[in-house]
Amino acid sequence: MAGLLSAETRAVTSIDPGWRALLAGMLLGLSLAAPPGPVIAIMATASLRGRVREAILTAFGAISADFTWLMLAVLGVVTLLDHHPHVVGLLGCGGALLLLWMAWTTWQAARAGLHENDTPGSWRLGYLTVLTSPFSMGWWLANGSLLYTAWGIPGIAGLFLALILYSVAFAYGFRWLGARAAAAVLGVAYLSVAMLAGFGLYVGWTGLKLLGS
Repeated sequence: MAGLLSAETRAVTSIDPGWRALLAGMLLGLSLAAPPGPVIAIMATASLRGRVREAILTAFGAISADFTWLMLAVLGVVTLLDHHPHVVGLLGCGGALLLLWMAWTTWQAARAGLHENDTPGSWRLGYLTVLTSPFSMGWWLANGSLLYTAWGIPGIAGLFLALILYSVAFAYGFRWLGARAAAAVLGVAYLSVAMLAGFGLYVGWTGLKLLGS
């Protein structure tokens, strides 16, 4: 996620303020929300189990963390963190432990019967997942201040509006799917375990590399 803006993103950073900036922000927000990740994995499992509220709260927690990173980027705090890789490394190790804990609890729920256990989804979990991710920090380091400067409030509002709308649609869409494909619930749960564990190991490896730099 970290790095320079893509060609598509650079093309829209020169867009005029107003409704066009709002539209550009929404398009970027959709591109950020669509790829699978740890939050999506938790949302899918919770929604298929009929826990739409918890899935949405998890998503809103993640969106709140994105907003926190945006504010820190605008204030220059993210740039400061970029000069202290050991701090980012510790942050990443904490995020890795959180992701591995999520994988463990999801695996336990799948083995015991998904409808007999509480989903691990919550606003706090979504918030901490994104806030402790070095990749989220890296993305906002590269893009946050630039997007805010280029688009202003309309573009940023469009980005977060798209994240909210996509999250709600995703949660209810998977809830609808779950009602018609109950056999898919366990498969999605175990897939979520693999995704969460994989992300956790990768984030932890990255964090340890930063600590050793």
